[in-house]
Amino acid sequence: MFRPSSKYLLKNYCFLFRTHTRSFLTNEYKCEEAWDAQKSSSLLNTVNLNDFFTTLTQNYTSKGVISAIDVDVFANAIRDSTYLDELKELLHKLRMSAETGNMLDSTHHATIRNYIKFGNIQDLVNMLRDPLNYGIFLDNFTANILLDKLVTSKNYELAANVAALTMLQEEYSNEITCALSQYACYKYLTECSDNIIQEPVKEEDKKKEEIKIRVKFLRNPYYDDHFDIKEISILSGKTLAWISQQSNNNIDRNLQIIGWLYYKKYDQMLSFCEVLHKIKSFKIYNEVIELMQKQSDKTEEAKHIFDRCISLLNECSKAEIPLEESVKNLIENAINKTQKNDILMQQKLFEIWINTRENKLKEQLQRLERARRMEAINLKQKELEGEEQKLWFFENEDNIDLQIEEKEKLVDTTAKKKSEQNKLDENYIPPEILPKRK
Repeated sequence: MFRPSSKYLLKNYCFLFRTHTRSFLTNEYKCEEAWDAQKSSSLLNTVNLNDFFTTLTQNYTSKGVISAIDVDVFANAIRDSTYLDELKELLHKLRMSAETGNMLDSTHHATIRNYIKFGNIQDLVNMLRDPLNYGIFLDNFTANILLDKLVTSKNYELAANVAALTMLQEEYSNEITCALSQYACYKYLTECSDNIIQEPVKEEDKKKEEIKIRVKFLRNPYYDDHFDIKEISILSGKTLAWISQQSNNNIDRNLQIIGWLYYKKYDQMLSFCEVLHKIKSFKIYNEVIELMQKQSDKTEEAKHIFDRCISLLNECSKAEIPLEESVKNLIENAINKTQKNDILMQQKLFEIWINTRENKLKEQLQRLERARRMEAINLKQKELEGEEQKLWFFENEDNIDLQIEEKEKLVDTTAKKKSEQNKLDENYIPPEILPKRK
């Protein structure tokens, strides 16, 4: 009997480890050389981040103003992780100012790339999930790079959160983004969603005194079933359902069933299964039926719907390969189809962003120079008015006396009002409070 040697086993083990942990995207897709080249411009290399951050903070504190182009320069000039907290603070200040509408696309891209490069993925996802305070949004390229990073490291929970962000933006134009989002949500729902330990609900102390607050009106409770969704399993289900609706291949149809299942839209799941039952070319994966049976045991109120769906799907033809392998093939096909175009688009965008940054800086310098000149002109005008008043004092003495009298009248009226108010306060007699009659 043939017994493989330890060397042979080690070789095959290493091969399996490499193939399992390899990323979907190639190094060429990430365009790191082109990105580093655009960051090495003379403008960004001359920035002293310590002094620049101090200047921006002082201007915001004194004037309450921060410029979008300045934040863009700071984000693109970062070379190490020590300035990520400062960047986060500047993004928040920009979001709270009127300049937030002028934020450049390169600021979003640079922020996300910096956090991915230096390994602060958790902080990045928290910022992306809080657009009201930071205003950072994914584009197709950063979404693909981030999803690939999270899926490769098996951090399926964060990957599902990122995939849900693409669904909330309702942006399905990039096939790679859609495929990676589907894979992230599928892996989370099948491997992580059942392992979440829910914290026990603490019983409220009945002896605690209730505090009542008078309010002008009460808002009716509203749930939009989109941005108000907080549970990650429901978000992942909705992401699977909505993204899989964009195409009609066999894999997307199976993923759509799983999406409606975890999105808890059981009526839509049943109607979709009835439609698929009539399609002869449709093939069902065993994993879908198993997930449906598992959820059926947990949901008593909709058990009849689950039984009907399972009976319909069991009558369909069965797929031969595992669903996960099919989804991986879907990702590979999407990458092969759109990778070259995405690489060219990124390189063009980097060049456009360099020109845009330089033009915006020139416009800002012109505005600042114009404001400085206007301020100098106003100061000079006030000085000339003072000199003119000294030179022509005797000719305009009567007019000056009239102006003085008018100012004195204004002072007298305000003083009289204050004295009358004080007299009213002195003569005020509070009402007498009598005891209640029994």
